Amino acid sequence: MKLLHLADLHIGKVIYEFSMLEDQRHVLKQVVSIAQEEETDGVILAGDIYDRSVPTAEAVLVLDEFLQKLSRIGQKVFMISGNHDSPERLGFAGSILKKGDVYVEGGFSNKLKSVSLKDNYGRVKFYFLPFARAGAMQKALGLEPGASMEACIRQVIENTKINGFERNILITHHFVTGGGKAPELSDSECPVLVGGTEGIEAEVFAPFDYVALGHIHKPQAVGRKEICYAGSPLKYSFSECGTQKSVVLMELREKGEISIRRKALQPLHDMRRIQGELKELLKEEVVCLADREDYLHVALTDERELFEPMEQLRSCYPNVMQLELLKYARKEGEAAVMRREMKEKTVLEIYQDFYEAVTGRVLDDAREQAVAALLKEIKEAKG
Repeated sequence: MKLLHLADLHIGKVIYEFSMLEDQRHVLKQVVSIAQEEETDGVILAGDIYDRSVPTAEAVLVLDEFLQKLSRIGQKVFMISGNHDSPERLGFAGSILKKGDVYVEGGFSNKLKSVSLKDNYGRVKFYFLPFARAGAMQKALGLEPGASMEACIRQVIENTKINGFERNILITHHFVTGGGKAPELSDSECPVLVGGTEGIEAEVFAPFDYVALGHIHKPQAVGRKEICYAGSPLKYSFSECGTQKSVVLMELREKGEISIRRKALQPLHDMRRIQGELKELLKEEVVCLADREDYLHVALTDERELFEPMEQLRSCYPNVMQLELLKYARKEGEAAVMRREMKEKTVLEIYQDFYEAVTGRVLDDAREQAVAALLKEIKEAKG
């Protein structure tokens, strides 16, 4: 059985006022093409399908188009909710969708719900563990309010009858760590779990042949190679510049025989950082070095104040998302520090600094006494 695993679609996401819907349509078409080319049997969507719990009509249409295309080429779909999704909205009409081989689980229960499929090697069982808050899990499981997330997950797995002789796949959107080591993060993950709530150790999922993870946007394995974060199909922050986005292609044969590889995804617009002086970046020979319509973080190194730099940049690079003024900002910061320091100095101390800056020598005692006397006369004259 061959399966594609992806997660964190975040359909409807807006970055710095730029809608990502067309970029998402573009990359989801590639997923459909990969499924056709590889003749896969199904597609796993491991949570954060939408970017918001109440998705826009346009976002719903993008998902609908994607699911229709997968259905037309005979793909079964296994989908769960993530922390960005509304379990009720995502799971709506789930019983009807099953008739079209789309299996959706949005809500948490005290044992894992599952779906079984068969191939030439026997049965493959898919278990669903959608995202849930610790409090809701504790209540559903009858555990103490202080029970850890890991304790909750252990209890859910213990409540579920899992046949160890069959091939078992778990789909979840929880924060999983390997040997106490957190996965590599980007700036685009929601901090609901990351950095705030304890993770779940990968060894908890020992009963499963493959664990399809969502939530972390950088593609990686944790604990063992069969516990995978698919990563987001698009870059959603500039911390991901240089990262190759992909979809996991997983093939199950006999129990214990599983191959995992990644199929690269190409964005409609890449996400890049560029740096330099404004006049240099606006030169056509520089602009044409890469796709001018990429999403850009631009760091300008000009030391002088610039007139409407964003407007000038967007005349050549229409999708500039972020602008940073490096040296000018630093220069302004240094000037602010100097002004603050000058306010704390006496007039004589300011003159001493000035004399040293101009002559390169320290003000000697005779000159210092002369300046001090002059300042005293001025003060007395003012009354």
